[in-house]
Amino acid sequence: MRKEIFAVLVLLLLLGGTYLFKGGGEKSGNDNTNPPDQMTGVIQVTGLVEKPYNVTYEGLSKLPSREVNAPLYCVGAPGKVLKNGTWKGVPLKTLLELAKPTGGAFKVALYASDGYTTDFYFDTVMREEDIIVAYEFNGKPITPRVVAPNRWGYKWIKGLTRIELVSYDFKGTWESSGYPDDARITGDSSPGR
Repeated sequence: MRKEIFAVLVLLLLLGGTYLFKGGGEKSGNDNTNPPDQMTGVIQVTGLVEKPYNVTYEGLSKLPSREVNAPLYCVGAPGKVLKNGTWKGVPLKTLLELAKPTGGAFKVALYASDGYTTDFYFDTVMREEDIIVAYEFNGKPITPRVVAPNRWGYKWIKGLTRIELVSYDFKGTWESSGYPDDARITGDSSPGR
């Protein structure tokens, strides 16, 4: 009897682990388009800020938004547009301003539910209002993701769970592997390391 209970527990743990490790970030390869009632989750805004806070995925739609038309290019297929259309969301700059940065910030570290990370220079985010946390694509709700026009897809983190202002040179998943930190797409550029 004990062996059977143990076997069932191991099976449940394995199934549960498989479910937990399926993420919503860049690694998963899908762009979850969900009806609004399934849009659950929280994004923490933390780090070098006076007022850390959490915003729900639903709460994003109540903040000042903008629409950005931008194609998504992946480093794995640089000549192919993966998605192209109108993204609607909150400027990343706005989310940071609501937390009141305290000074000394060098980078904005971004974390996804599946462990994927990326980053932007703080000054870049504060200058470029087209870097948004999108919650709609072509009028349909999506799991919130960063949209960064004219940058490679490794900056377009999805399944966002935390935005952190840091004073050091944080490197995300691809950046720490040698990919360019600014991720700019220029002419016939390649995302090579």
